[in-house]
Amino acid sequence: MATRAGFTLIDVLVSIAVIAVLIGILLPSIASVNETARRVMCQSNIRQIGLGVIMYADENKGMLPSTVFLPEQLGYAGRGGLDDRPQEMVTLRLGANYSRNGPQSWDGLGNLFSQGYLSAPKVFYCPSHHGEAPFSRYASVWTADEKEEIVGNYHFRGEGPMMPTSAGSPNAATTRELYKIDPGQSSLIADGLRSQSDYNHKVGVNFFRADLTVHWFSDPGSSLASILPVDKNASSSATVDGAWRLFDQSANQGGPVGQ
Repeated sequence: MATRAGFTLIDVLVSIAVIAVLIGILLPSIASVNETARRVMCQSNIRQIGLGVIMYADENKGMLPSTVFLPEQLGYAGRGGLDDRPQEMVTLRLGANYSRNGPQSWDGLGNLFSQGYLSAPKVFYCPSHHGEAPFSRYASVWTADEKEEIVGNYHFRGEGPMMPTSAGSPNAATTRELYKIDPGQSSLIADGLRSQSDYNHKVGVNFFRADLTVHWFSDPGSSLASILPVDKNASSSATVDGAWRLFDQSANQGGPVGQ
């Protein structure tokens, strides 16, 4: 009887090697597609938060949500004091160790949740976040009666550059009043900027500005990420303020994303 030739060991090993090479080629592409999808979800989150801020301002005499980290808003001497910590404005609820307003005080973007403008806690968390503040860490305390701090993945500016003067020159002053903010040059919400752990996408930042558009700040060389501190306690107001100015400028160089 004639015998049929089967696979040899060499054939099997070659096949396995080819499959391994193909997987190695495809995996980066799959990872890139997944990150693109997460970035789109992040843009949707930021847009929802931005619209929540607009609705809040509409019902609060045009004022942006208040925050203890910008003392100018509380009647203190102004920016530059010990309480001037815009780097902490990823905070949504103050912990028991922050005594100015007492425990369980919602702050900044957290006011949107506490006052019913946004009802889903997960909208405050970026799907690309791999740092110290994932949604899973805080999920159980969002509605619990506990004195625990809640941190999100999106940074709130709390103010914006005022509209240009009558002569058309840029205005260096800032304001909390939404309708006095220059809509064409005012980023208000962005991916986290407190530390490298808060930098969600590694190669860029989604941000929302006062004209209701969402933009992408491309950072392929991680130049912005590299100036953020590794330790969140080493973060500074100068770094965060500088990032907001970068976003203000970049928004005028390209169209909005996700429109």
